Amino acid sequence: MTDAPVVKREGFLFAGIFCAALALHFYLATSNWSSGFLPGHEFRQTQTALVSHYIELDHNYTPLYETPLVGKPWVSILLEFPLYEWSVVGLARLAGLPHFEAARTVSLTCFYLMLPAMYLLLGEAGLARPRRWLTLALILTCPVYIFYSRAFLMESMVLMFSVWFLLAFVRTMRARRLSWLLLGAATGTAAGLIKSTVFFVWLLPAALFGAWCLWRDVRDRAGTKALLHTAGYGLAAAVVPCVTVIWWIRFTDAIKAAHPSANLFTSHNLTAGNFGMFDLAARFSPATWRLLLAAWQQAIMAPWVIGLVLLIGIAAATGVRSRILGATALFIAAQAAFPFAYALQEYYFYACAVFLHAALGFALSGLLDALRPRALAWLLVALPLGAQLQNYWQGYHVIQTVKSNGGSGLTDALRALTPEGSVIIVAGSDWSAVIPYYAQRKALMLRRGLDYDPAYQVRAFNDLAGEEIAALVLTDEGRANRDLVRLASARFDLDESITFSHVTADVYLSKKLRQNALLRLAGRHGYDHITTLAVPVTGPNSQPVLISPALAAGAFHAFSPAPSQYRFAFGLSLADVGGTPVIGAHPDSELWVPAAPGSRRIEWEFGLIPGAYERDGDKTDGVEFIIAAESAQGNRRELYRRLLDPVHVAADRGPQRVTTTPQLAAGEILVFLSRPHGSYSYDWAYWAGINVR
Repeated sequence: MTDAPVVKREGFLFAGIFCAALALHFYLATSNWSSGFLPGHEFRQTQTALVSHYIELDHNYTPLYETPLVGKPWVSILLEFPLYEWSVVGLARLAGLPHFEAARTVSLTCFYLMLPAMYLLLGEAGLARPRRWLTLALILTCPVYIFYSRAFLMESMVLMFSVWFLLAFVRTMRARRLSWLLLGAATGTAAGLIKSTVFFVWLLPAALFGAWCLWRDVRDRAGTKALLHTAGYGLAAAVVPCVTVIWWIRFTDAIKAAHPSANLFTSHNLTAGNFGMFDLAARFSPATWRLLLAAWQQAIMAPWVIGLVLLIGIAAATGVRSRILGATALFIAAQAAFPFAYALQEYYFYACAVFLHAALGFALSGLLDALRPRALAWLLVALPLGAQLQNYWQGYHVIQTVKSNGGSGLTDALRALTPEGSVIIVAGSDWSAVIPYYAQRKALMLRRGLDYDPAYQVRAFNDLAGEEIAALVLTDEGRANRDLVRLASARFDLDESITFSHVTADVYLSKKLRQNALLRLAGRHGYDHITTLAVPVTGPNSQPVLISPALAAGAFHAFSPAPSQYRFAFGLSLADVGGTPVIGAHPDSELWVPAAPGSRRIEWEFGLIPGAYERDGDKTDGVEFIIAAESAQGNRRELYRRLLDPVHVAADRGPQRVTTTPQLAAGEILVFLSRPHGSYSYDWAYWAGINVR
């Protein structure tokens, strides 16, 4: 060891590094605090947020909480004991905070409350007091502990309880005091109930320490009484948490197993599938370890930095070699226990990265004593601190600082256009809670594999008896599932054609909601990336009118080929604009034009009557002119859209002539449409001619 003055100076220096790291952690973790967006495994955060929402909405503060994701009964996905969610709801009600801010406050507070236990635990492991500050600084600068310590997840709470459990267990085995035993039983029980996969990771070092204590008694020939005394304290500290966890797993498994979709989440299915716990090959698979190393890079720092510091520490700091190896082994053991979980969900490293930081702390502490020149040791101290901060800044910080309230135009529209308390059916998004949470609606999420299982769908639909089904939402690859559209439409009286679309989804609303929704979507609705080609039912012309050959030759003589049918908001009307005969096309109007096979060019002349924008007083706020392709089944896709706003854009005044080249599929027909840009007032649109060749 170095002399006393040097140690004293280092103590102040390490304390300063810790304080700087703590201040920086708080600054980074609270950046963009008021944003409602939940980045970072959003599907899992929104599930926790959805549970919290319905706990408060239903005033249900029992362990049988609702997770309205996979249909009824809503109490079906019981994963964790809801202590975290209760804390979020309680703080939100007490402080008047939105749930996401309350969740961030709870998560960050739990992380900071973990640090004192970690400090004491490092002391139990033999790390000198000043050097512990360095290890805590490593934890504070770790990307996963900055980013996910503000997440709507229970990870920081369960880590807090787990670290305090291990500390209490070690103190119990050493001091044999009832107070430490009771603390260990309480914190271990809380950790196990909230998330058993994390508690298991921390139960392992407790079990190893307990075994070491027994071996020590055997080695010292302490006698049978001493052995029983040691075993008794060890079992007493661990038995309550373990028995409680086993009871909770069996209790919740029985509920999940009875549900035709939630049975995926039983402990057997999760450990065998999602976690890879019984997959021996996965633990040695190069593909798995490539993913794990990539997760190290994302959650902690570059693997080469980790390897460099640890290897130099093992080689040079012989006095702490066993501690470096032991802490590293615990870090690896967690990943070996649940290889798939850690390889595919980097936030799982929240549970075990502190073991790695303990190993790094011992390595750096040993190098400061053994390595010369000391400047080289200090360079190695700076390396992981800098590597972690750079890693966070280039990765998590980018998505953490996105300015967004979360959700999308799709979820905003669903929330606005469907009644509170109604249910949506979603296919194509597996069991992700993103859409239900941001839309604030209960959901039947048709899990992957069940979205094309009509027998399951009939059963799930029957379970929804008595609920108001507001919409069917088909996302991504699920958008082509016409069998589901027909089944759901027949069962719940949904509109069998698309009511509105988002860039990621198509929405089929209940027929009783369709009219009001389309009227609200007709103007400047404000829902990003939401479009609709459907029209509200209005007046005597609500049904398309077939165009006879005589009418085509007369009123539509400037249209080639002749249109087959029309639907005009105020009936068919003829006008004259600058000496040119035109067809009135006040929104919402539609004209069907069958394109000849091989058509590749559309010439369209349209505009707004000058009085719409030249008159005194109120004027038009613009009209959108659209071309769509409609299939034989009635599905439409947009080919062209142009907004005319002649009040503000001079180029939009007078006749407009456009040429576009369509890409039509077999059997598709062209539909020309007009839609309002805001209100319908003074939207005196017209079509002068259409030529499709």
